[in-house]
Amino acid sequence: MLFEILSTASMVGIAGSTYFFQNKNSNDHEKIIKIANECGLKTKDESIRIYRKSKKEGYSEYVYKIPLGLSFKQFEENKQVFIDGLNNKSQSDISLENFKNIDWKGDVRKQLNAIFNNRIKLDKHLEMEYDGMLRFRVYDHGLKEEYSLTKEIISKCKPWNVPLGYTLSEQITHDFEKGTHILVGGATDTGKSTMINVIFNSLLLKHPEEVEFTLIDLKGGLELGPYKNIEQVKHFAKDVDTAKDALDSVQQYMSGIFETLEKKGKKNVKEAGINKRHFVIIDEAAELTSENESDKEVKKTKIKCENYIKDIARRGRASGIRLLYSTQNPTSEVISSQIKRNLMTRIALPVDTSVASNVILDEGGAEELPLIKGRAIYKRHKKQTMQAYYIGEDLMEEIKTPHINIRPKKEDFNAKPKTREASFTFKAL
Repeated sequence: MLFEILSTASMVGIAGSTYFFQNKNSNDHEKIIKIANECGLKTKDESIRIYRKSKKEGYSEYVYKIPLGLSFKQFEENKQVFIDGLNNKSQSDISLENFKNIDWKGDVRKQLNAIFNNRIKLDKHLEMEYDGMLRFRVYDHGLKEEYSLTKEIISKCKPWNVPLGYTLSEQITHDFEKGTHILVGGATDTGKSTMINVIFNSLLLKHPEEVEFTLIDLKGGLELGPYKNIEQVKHFAKDVDTAKDALDSVQQYMSGIFETLEKKGKKNVKEAGINKRHFVIIDEAAELTSENESDKEVKKTKIKCENYIKDIARRGRASGIRLLYSTQNPTSEVISSQIKRNLMTRIALPVDTSVASNVILDEGGAEELPLIKGRAIYKRHKKQTMQAYYIGEDLMEEIKTPHINIRPKKEDFNAKPKTREASFTFKAL
């Protein structure tokens, strides 16, 4: 027993020394300087100079002065080089727990060798900013692959804010009063539908009396179909014809709001004290694109849909109408310049080319995202890489169930409604 105690104490000392040695010699600042010089990010007379460094929870921050003649964009373009350089060696995976699990009746030396020889790959991640000084934030670990959404997370958000996900350093929320419309694009099975579910359920939970929806699900109604009998859903469409009718109804509603605003002498619904907000959610906008449509009648219908969408994107802010425009086919035909001009908030999930990323974000970056479902770039004023929230079926069911419109059976359609839900006039297209 005494031997075990002494041995364990000795191992604790070794572990502590090893930890100190690893941290003392893993000088990220020196690596950053060396990588910058190797990438040519220096002038003839000067390299970047350290101004301040500090240790924060989960990351270290290094602040540098950039030599005259260099730009922040040059450093951004080499971001992956810095990340690879910071992770170019492994480190020993030594912890006290390893030593506690030693079998002292076995071959102790062999077990100790295994502990000291066990190495793990570094997983450091990097954020770069420029505010007159160049800031490197080196994180010990990257983003998790899943952050689960809860009712508590939704409830803590400010009015008309919805939680979207996490960056390395903070939660991302979106305020629909400031960023009226959102463009969402990404390849198949990268998390667009989950993003829509998060936004829909967050709005429904926080504003059941003030929110209305028009849902256009051009994947055959399979993604948004579970919501079609919710009383806040005023229109549900799953093909081009019913999409046209739904968008026409939204435009009429919008025109009515503008008449009200004109009579009241107000510029927008917020000034007029109108609390209702109507969200138009389009899942797979590519199906409404008129270009390359060979059927003349269908083409006419799609052109009408495109015109409705452009009008909603242009006038929706003042009338309290919000647009969530989503596609897995981010091309210039699907996302026209007229629509992009009014959809200033962008969410890009992984795509296969820089061209697709440019269509969504007006710049590259989404093509470099790892193929992790929900990994995305959120761009409003600046780009932020985040892991989007995941919402489970149980939570979605819990949020929507109180709002399901109980409609009479077909044979009893003229029967008097027996519940508040049944008395609601539901318009399904």
